[in-house]
Amino acid sequence: MMNHQTAVKPFKNLRWYIGGLLFLSTVINYIDRQTLSVLAPYLKADYQWSNTDFAWLIIAFRIAYSFGQPVAGRLLDRLGTRRGLSWGVAFYSVAAMLTSLATGFRSFAFFRFLLGAGEASNWPGATKAVAEWFPKRESGWAVAAL
Repeated sequence: MMNHQTAVKPFKNLRWYIGGLLFLSTVINYIDRQTLSVLAPYLKADYQWSNTDFAWLIIAFRIAYSFGQPVAGRLLDRLGTRRGLSWGVAFYSVAAMLTSLATGFRSFAFFRFLLGAGEASNWPGATKAVAEWFPKRESGWAVAAL
């Protein structure tokens, strides 16, 4: 038979599990960004893109990411951190998968734009989750681990 302390113990450090999930989301974000740089020579050769074309792909992501962060912050405030960040992760996951359907510059730029819009929720959501789950004395450590 479980006593009260045994039942509560698995949830004692739940905030660090939450921090681990936030860390994984952030790692996925950084991998998504760097993948395009690694694939640049192959994409340029396969699609005959110039450096200017490739720069526009990067700009499409960054514009969506930049303007998406304040929008994502408002949505996170409205939907709640758990629901808002879950929707954000689902959105950027689908956008990343849809990128495989790109057939040319425009579709690739569009999917990269969607990816940037979805990934824009990561930092506002992660920072808000840390504020909600971690005591002030651990919040700096938690954000640094992201």
